[in-house]
Amino acid sequence: MQPIPQRRDWTTPVVVGVVVLGMLLVLCLAGGVAAYFALRGERVPTPSPSPVAAASPSPLPRPSLAPAACLIGSWRETSYTANWEMYGNKIQFTGAGTLMRIDADGTMATVDKVTRRGAGYGDRYEVIHNGTTKLNYVADDKTINYSSPRTTGTTTLKVNGRQRASEPLKATITPETYSCKDDQLRLFGEVYSSEWERILPPGRPV
Repeated sequence: MQPIPQRRDWTTPVVVGVVVLGMLLVLCLAGGVAAYFALRGERVPTPSPSPVAAASPSPLPRPSLAPAACLIGSWRETSYTANWEMYGNKIQFTGAGTLMRIDADGTMATVDKVTRRGAGYGDRYEVIHNGTTKLNYVADDKTINYSSPRTTGTTTLKVNGRQRASEPLKATITPETYSCKDDQLRLFGEVYSSEWERILPPGRPV
């Protein structure tokens, strides 16, 4: 779920996102992770419904619908990079800090108190996410699909230190591809990528 402001104060959003994203997220995921969070930025194509596998006459067992076991747990974002269009120019944004919880029951939640920063063409930009996102997900061994995002909080744009706009936190639900191994997770969207580390229980060696 990712935010992407443009002319008219804001242009068409991508997303946190969750980032909400970011959600991503997601942000995201968020959102993204994500998931992905969105402020009006680049237009994001509406994801087509996930295809439903037809029953096969083959005697082979059908693949498990359970999400990849590696995804399950709590994660902290350690790196985030996105290329967003700001007032007609492509600007690279970076940041880190989103927290994400992925449960085996097909639900996900992110907490954002993060700032994505970028600079170019003589201007400095800050996109500030402050809020939470909850959503449902389905994952196979390569892709995460999201649905039913619920968000609270705000996303704010600053240009050269001056606030230009603020609106309720939003989440896009475009699919993400991912790579997960042990305690490391990478998420990939159309214009962004993020890296995450697993939050280990107290007393567990890193």
